[in-house]
Amino acid sequence: MRKPSATLVVDAAVQIAAVRGKRTKALRLVLGNCVLVTTSRAVEEAAKVIEFKLGRRDLLGAFGQLGAVIDVVDVQELQQSIVLAREFLQYAVNSRNGLTSDDHILALAWRAEADIWSPGRDFAGTGVANWSTPNLVRALA
Repeated sequence: MRKPSATLVVDAAVQIAAVRGKRTKALRLVLGNCVLVTTSRAVEEAAKVIEFKLGRRDLLGAFGQLGAVIDVVDVQELQQSIVLAREFLQYAVNSRNGLTSDDHILALAWRAEADIWSPGRDFAGTGVANWSTPNLVRALA
C-alpha cells in the first residue's frame, strides 16, 4: 500500500467525526505524518451540522480548536478550479449521481497536490487518491 501524500485535504465529515471523538486516535496519527488543509466551505458545513443537525452546540468550542491544526483555504481562492472540479465530479466513476457538492474539496486537492481524507468515494476517476480513515491509519502505521 502506498503512503498518503504529505498534505491531506480533510472534508467536513472527518472534521465532524474528530470533534465528536470518533477519530481522535486517527487524527493524532495523521497529524504526526501529514499537513491537514480544508476549505472555508467545509468548515462552515461542519459547523452547521454540529450545531443544527446534531444539536451539539457544546462541541463548537472543540471544533474551533480543530482549526488550530487544519489550515483553512477560502473557497474564493479556488473559484477557477472549482468549475473544473464540478465537471469532473459529475462523471466520477463511483458516484455517477451527478453530485458536485464536494467540488471545493477536489479543487483544493488539485491545488495543494494532496490526497483527500474522506469517507466518501465520490472522488474516484478524478486523479486524486481518497483515503477512508481505516485505510489511512493502516497506511501510516
